[in-house]
Amino acid sequence: MPRRKVHVIYEHGHDNRPFGSASIRLLRPLSYPPIKEKFEVSFATTYEGKPTDIVILDRLWRPDVTLPLVEKLVESIHRSGAKLIYTLDDNLLELPIHQQDLLTEERSQTVRFLLSHANQVWVTTLALKERFSEYSSSIEILRNTLDERLLAPRLKSLDHPKFPKKRMVIGMMGTYTHDDDLLMILPALKEVHKRHPDRVEFQFLGAILRDETRDQLSGLSVRFLRPNAVEGEYPLFMLWFTSQIRWDIALAPLQITPFNRYKSDIKFLDYCAIGAAGVFTQMPVYEESVRDRLTGMLVDNQPESWSQAFEELLGDDELRLAISRNATQYLFSERILAYHYQDWIKALESV
Repeated sequence: MPRRKVHVIYEHGHDNRPFGSASIRLLRPLSYPPIKEKFEVSFATTYEGKPTDIVILDRLWRPDVTLPLVEKLVESIHRSGAKLIYTLDDNLLELPIHQQDLLTEERSQTVRFLLSHANQVWVTTLALKERFSEYSSSIEILRNTLDERLLAPRLKSLDHPKFPKKRMVIGMMGTYTHDDDLLMILPALKEVHKRHPDRVEFQFLGAILRDETRDQLSGLSVRFLRPNAVEGEYPLFMLWFTSQIRWDIALAPLQITPFNRYKSDIKFLDYCAIGAAGVFTQMPVYEESVRDRLTGMLVDNQPESWSQAFEELLGDDELRLAISRNATQYLFSERILAYHYQDWIKALESV
């Protein structure tokens, strides 16, 4: 029996390279060997009308996206007889204030049009499914997973209570959209540095965009990390991140906003991959997967709560390392592609 054809149109920037979210949710899963055995999958920035069974369109598609462009594309897909799947991992109908310039009325109309005209919609969380249910009655939840082929093995000998480190590293990683999240807990960072000036170092990988945010970190022991240009794209980035980054504690503060309540727990998975003891804002995005004090710490957004979490993790090696081990075990036993590639196969077959 010939393999069914699946064509993926991934979200990209002006350089036509796929965004990291597209790699995580589409390129890596749909290029996984068992899926390639069942489906003939192609990846591109557009659709040229070639015969195919399914076309998957990702998020906002292209930087110059317009409603007429999307309408023309969808018409072409349906005219060819292909089924359309639309994928979203964020609530693009309610962007945060610092991204409001991206939320034009036309873009909102574009998202609504795609939600309404797709044969099926793929999302990453139950909250997103419920949010978009007014536009589509066929929504599948495909939780984020990590491709184990991109995760470098950790050297366990580096993390042992018998060999205490002179300096502990507290790190934070993410897209350049988290200035306000960081500023929310900045008093806690300053407090822990005041108490342990020679024992802690803060490292930031992305996350901070504004110069004024960096200025407010002055006086702390801070390093700003950045991979080489060749390692900026997702597959090589994850190999670099998991092989080179050694954080004892990792931060994931999130302001409680309408946009953030629909986010997924990908940051938790990333921190699991480097064996860091993560501290996360207590909200639905993390409560579904993080087990408090077992695979991470869940705290409210008061600086005092973050300070207390830091003190506890810095002062209790056994707790910190147990969380690290449990988090890594959770990732490799429950949230890698080896255990979830069938989810993508079932979703494709259901279309």
